[in-house]
Amino acid sequence: MSKLYVALIADAVASRALAPAARARLQANVRAAMKDLNRRYARVLAARFAVTLGDELQCLLPSTRPVWDIVHEVRARLAAVDWIVACGRGTITTPLAATAPEIDGPCFHEARAAMQRAKRVRQVLAFGGFGSALEPLASYYSALYWSWTPRQRRTATLLRLGDAATAATTLDVDRSAISHYARRMAWPLVAAGDKMFRALLETDAA
Repeated sequence: MSKLYVALIADAVASRALAPAARARLQANVRAAMKDLNRRYARVLAARFAVTLGDELQCLLPSTRPVWDIVHEVRARLAAVDWIVACGRGTITTPLAATAPEIDGPCFHEARAAMQRAKRVRQVLAFGGFGSALEPLASYYSALYWSWTPRQRRTATLLRLGDAATAATTLDVDRSAISHYARRMAWPLVAAGDKMFRALLETDAA
């Protein structure tokens, strides 16, 4: 049986509508984030992150286990814009290479198709090649995302990566402010949904 991989593509929302200086700044930040992500996740990458199309990131993973953390690292490190992250599960048809854009195969085709679907329905997290069970959870995740203010989205990303103390430090606010945001977002319910989502995602780990 052929090995299954997960191709991950992260694309900045409406980046072409940014002013030239803002887009140049975004592209510089994306290149810096790529280097940081490659260092942080070196042990779990089948092929390293690379920048494509100026402000799109791609990597190849050997399993689904790092997906949740990588999705939120991208959002946390590049918080000036919103991001669509699409993951495709499948085989590859070329040899493994140092960076993801050097590789091709069904996992990349699934990720690209999921990205196009996500853009059509305004989702910020999408999957291809995983079966249908993740679809309602991806829709729930995206609906919550767009229902929040930009500050709430940032807070949610940081809480998904760590704890309230870390979120407060990163946002340079008191812990009480994080507690306030969490109450407004009904965070215990969100966290319970996230736990189900992540568990289902990781049961598909190769």
